[in-house]
Parts: sequence; structure tokens; C-alpha cells
Amino acid sequence: MPLPRPSLDNRRWDQLVAEGRALIPRLAPAWTDQNASDPGITLVELAAWLSEQNIYRFDRVPDEALRAFVRLVGVEPRMPLVARTVVAVHNGNAAGVALPARLQLADAGGSARFETTRAVYAATAGLVAVRTGPLGQVDASAANAAATPFDAFGARPRSGHALWLGFDQPLDAPGQTLALHVWTEHWAQDAATASALQAEYDALAARTAPACQPPDWRLHYRVRTVWEFLAGHGQWRPLQDVEDETRALSLSGFVRFTAPVGHQPAGAGEPFFIRCRIVRGRFECPPRLVHVALNAVPCEHALSQPERPVGVARGHAQAVFDLGTAPVVSGSVQLRLDDGAGHVRGGWQEVADFDRAGPFDEVFALEPETGLIRSGDGRRAAILPARYGVFAAFRAGGGPQGNIGAATLAGVSANATNAALVPGIGGLAPRLRLEQPMAATGGAPRETLAAAQARAFELASAVDKAVTLADIERLALATPGVPVARVRAVAGLDPRLPCWPAPGVVTLIVIPACPRPAPMPSRDLLAAVQRYLEPRRLVTSEIHAIAPRYRRVGVSATLHLACEADAAAVLRAATGRLRAFFDPLAGGPDGTGWPFGRSVYRAEVMALLARVPGVVSVTGLQLQGGMAGAAAAGTSGCASCGGDCGGRCAACAAAAGATAGGRCDNIDLCAHELVMPGPQQLAIVSAIAPNLRRSDAHECEAA
Repeated sequence: MPLPRPSLDNRRWDQLVAEGRALIPRLAPAWTDQNASDPGITLVELAAWLSEQNIYRFDRVPDEALRAFVRLVGVEPRMPLVARTVVAVHNGNAAGVALPARLQLADAGGSARFETTRAVYAATAGLVAVRTGPLGQVDASAANAAATPFDAFGARPRSGHALWLGFDQPLDAPGQTLALHVWTEHWAQDAATASALQAEYDALAARTAPACQPPDWRLHYRVRTVWEFLAGHGQWRPLQDVEDETRALSLSGFVRFTAPVGHQPAGAGEPFFIRCRIVRGRFECPPRLVHVALNAVPCEHALSQPERPVGVARGHAQAVFDLGTAPVVSGSVQLRLDDGAGHVRGGWQEVADFDRAGPFDEVFALEPETGLIRSGDGRRAAILPARYGVFAAFRAGGGPQGNIGAATLAGVSANATNAALVPGIGGLAPRLRLEQPMAATGGAPRETLAAAQARAFELASAVDKAVTLADIERLALATPGVPVARVRAVAGLDPRLPCWPAPGVVTLIVIPACPRPAPMPSRDLLAAVQRYLEPRRLVTSEIHAIAPRYRRVGVSATLHLACEADAAAVLRAATGRLRAFFDPLAGGPDGTGWPFGRSVYRAEVMALLARVPGVVSVTGLQLQGGMAGAAAAGTSGCASCGGDCGGRCAACAAAAGATAGGRCDNIDLCAHELVMPGPQQLAIVSAIAPNLRRSDAHECEAA
């Protein structure tokens, strides 16, 4: 909780005048004329006025001080951010075209809007087929064209399953690097995930020796893939120089490779295929894609402007020059001073403010929203020398106006900027068509100082050490690149010695975010979570990640219906409610997943069934609680509950064994157990006689 800011002085002018007049008899006894017309009283009032101004400033913290305070926790107020997106170039020319970086892209009206940030080779081949599965038997071409989700490797990917990409021409371009881009169904969040993965990798690499570097963050924690091309006669060969940013197609990103030599079709009239094949490992949550494109290139809302004169320096403090274009990308302005006599001064650097500038620092401040640059005053930053012409080169753009919708960018501009980069662009541009599958994102206005203060407070109070059980759970849920849905930390439990108390040991139960009846984490997922927690735990503690154990809960009951109720509809509704209630990810009393170790109460289940529309009463309710999957073979009660060998574990073991005939009381769970839907045996008793046809006249029996 922050400390309340004190008020240093709250006196007003009249109070200060009264205090000054009260001091006159003691300090100047001979001063007897204290009327308002006396010059001395005028001076007292003037001093009170000046004091009141100083008191007002005492309680005000200047923006410069506030910016310094947020820098203490590593926060810099953000300048306007630039929007970015990815486009694919469809080359209709006779040969491939090498397009350099900083090429300007236009919308349908011909206006330049974005600029590429990397060179790309635009091959003439087009993607015509997308298939998935072990032999590419599932055609996803229509889904890819419509940008609707489809399974990357099939619904249940295994080793040998692949994503097949077929082209209408061979990808033969000797020595050229080709680029694919993959968009997953959660593409909007993938950039933040990739940044978190890279930040974690950089932090680990900085702490470890060069010979013990962590694995590349672009590698999936469990699955390994290989990119191959079809070389004819059913022979697949690996692509060379592959840079895969997609983590086995689980993240949106680029796949770059050297163009293959000897690319052959699958058969007469068949496409020329490349594929991404699973070599080993399995996914907890199979990846789903929305689009794949060839000749992909990143671009941003930042148009390069050639150097232009913006004025002449006169040696004045805080001189202002207008760049003539707004908005301007922060950090892009390059300033050059030329007196016209051969004296050129460069090296002036752009800064956001002059807070940390000294009197001799050659820096200038940019106002991105207005396109104005401002020099220093000689006390904070140097003054621009007199009689020097000021020339500036910069990039125009930035801010939220760059967040354009999908399909806005349509072609390559044939303006003078592009002509300087690609001679003959006027003849090539009409056959270079752009595909922008997704909207541009990331453009944002300048961060306010209040927002920077809030971000600094959040950063200072953020949990980055696993101290308490809540800290461990929050950090485990934040493990980047791992689909963790729910966790539960249990203190004093060691899964290796479950029947003995273990001070300093915490067992973390992990559930993956996969919509299955009983989602189970793999050993690789658990290891990834433990690796993330390892540098953040206390030296005196141990953290072990384990999988949960599921108790399959079945329900048998008789539902008595109202006479107007549809028996089939009521049965479907009751079964659906039971399955939803026992769902480990979205069930439970509050709909956020069944709580770990929470007992299943018979009264709750009866109330749930009684609330089904059309149900009058529920009788004969019994619960069956058996172990699910491999756990049904059984471990001892001691092994199941860990540590409580004489009490609750015996009850758990008895509950697991009493499944044949059902039970009329509650089902107790152990600390690491969850429930999942089991077999439901619901009998329907209607108020209408079974042999009565619905078309016959009848009346319901009185209750």
C-alpha cells in the first residue's frame, strides 16, 4: 500500500499576513502605524504573496521528478508505438524478384501506407494446396484460403503426421532464401508469447556458462519437426538452412529456408509439395492454423522520408523546427547541420526529453504527434550552432492510425522512393499483388505519465519470486509457451515420499489447457514448468510438478418429470449439466474448474438435477467414484493422498473401492485429485401414463 503524500504547508495568504503582523510588536516595538496604507504593511503583504506561491510549489512534484521516479524501477514512458503486420507477395512476373527492405506498400487507392522491414525474394510459385495428416489425406485448402481454423497436423497428431504445402511451380531459385509465414488461431497473442520466450532465454543465457547455454527458445518443449521437400519418386529430402520461428507450428511466425534444388511434383498434374513432419513427440493441445502464405515479409507503419531542409539555426535556446509531416516515428529522426561552407556537423541524437541531458550534450527532442523538433537551452542540452542549415531524414507514421484492417494493403508503390531501391519497379509493380490476411496491430499513442506511473507500480509489485504458494501458482500459470490452464500448490508434500511430511517441499499439480474429459500433462510439460520455476524458487525450498489424478464420478438417479415435459429433452439437459458440472477445466460450483481436493456432495448433485427444467423431483440418487485411466489399477490410499496415511487416505481408498453398487453419501477427494464425468444412469418417470398417446385427451393427476 503506498504511503499517503503529506501536505508540507497549507497556509494561505491571509494567514501569512496575520502571522507577519503578529510578529511586529516583538520584532519592531517602535512600529505603531500598522494600517493598510503603511508601506511596511504593503511589504508584509507582498512577502505573504510570494510565500504563498512557494508553498503551492512545495506540494507539487514536477513531471521531470515523476519521470525520474519511474525510471528507478526500470520504466520509461513509452513513445507512440508503430503498427506492424505481415503481407504475402504474389508475383505474376515471368521470374522471381528480389525485393529489398524499406520498400513502400500501397493500399487499393495507390497511397503508400506501410514499409517492409526485411528483404524478401518473391518467387513466382503460388500455394495451391494445403493438406494435413499422416499422408496428407485431409484437404485444408479451402480453410486456408478462407482463413478459418484447421488442424496443423490432423486432429490427433502423431510421429509421422505432417502439414503438406503444395505449389503450382517448383521452388527452384538457386541460392535464394524463401519465406513462409504461419498464422495460428491465437495469432494476436503469439507476439507477446514469443517476446516472453525470448526474454526468458536471454535471462538464462546471461546466467549460464557459454558451454551450458539453454536450448533455443524456438524449439518446442516436447515436439520436434523437420521441413522436407519432395524430390521425386516418393523421396523426401530435408530443406536447407531452415529458420523456424513457429515452435512446431504452435506459434505464429516465419519459416525461412534456402530454395530446394530438384523439386519435383507428386505426380502428373499434382502440386510440388514441401511438408513439416513430426519427427518425435506429441502435443498436449494439437496446434490449429488459420493461414499459411509464401513470399511473406514483415512491414510496419513507417514510411522513409528523404532528407529535407527544415530551417536555419540562429543560436537561440529552445529553437523549434517543423519537419513538415506528422506523425513521425519516434527514434527515426537523423539530423545533419551544414553551414554551406563545407562544415558539416552530425552526431546529434534524438531523445524523448532533456531530463538527463547536460549542457554540452548534442541532443534534440522530438514531438512525434506534431512533427516538431526542439533544441536545448544550454543548461539542458546544447544549443544548435548559429548560421547552420538544419537537415532531417525520418520516417513518417506511428500511433493508433496505423492499425489498419485486413486486406488494406494491395500492391507495391511505384513512387520515387521505391524506384531508388528497385530500378525498373514501374514495370514490375503492376504484377506484384499483396495479400494481407490479418489486420495490423501494435499501434498506440504516447503513454501518459499517469499510465507510466501505474505501470511502474505494477512492475514493482509484480511477483517474480516463488515464495508463497500463491506466488508459485501465479508464476506457473505464466510459464511462456506452455499450455497451462490450472495449477495447485500443496506445501509439505513430496511425491517421492508421499506418506511422510516434507518441510520445504512444494508439490505443484498442473493441468494443461486442452479441452478433454481428463487433460493430463506430459513429463516434458511438467519439466518445462519446473525449469521456469527453478531460478525463481527459494534456495531452501524444492518444487516438484506432477500430474493430477482423476476420479470418475458417475450418477444414477430417477428423475420425476412434470406432465408437460419432454422426456428426451430433459434427459439431454440433465446429462449435459452433469458433464459440465464435473468438467475439470470449466466445471465446479463457480464454473472455473473443479477445485482440487473438493469433495463431491450428494446434495449439490441432487440440487443440480432438480433445477433442470421439467424435473419435479429426484429420487434414488447414488454416486459412483472410481479411478480414471491407469490409476484405476490402483495405488494405495497412502500413495494417493500423500502424507495422511492413517486418516483421510483410508477414506479415499475406501471410496475408490466402493464403486460397484454406488454410494448414498459424498465422495471425498485427496489433495491432488479432480473429478471427471463418469457414466450417467438416469431413469425418467413421467406423470403421463406410458401407454397414453399424446394425441388422446388426458389430464394430469393431482399432486
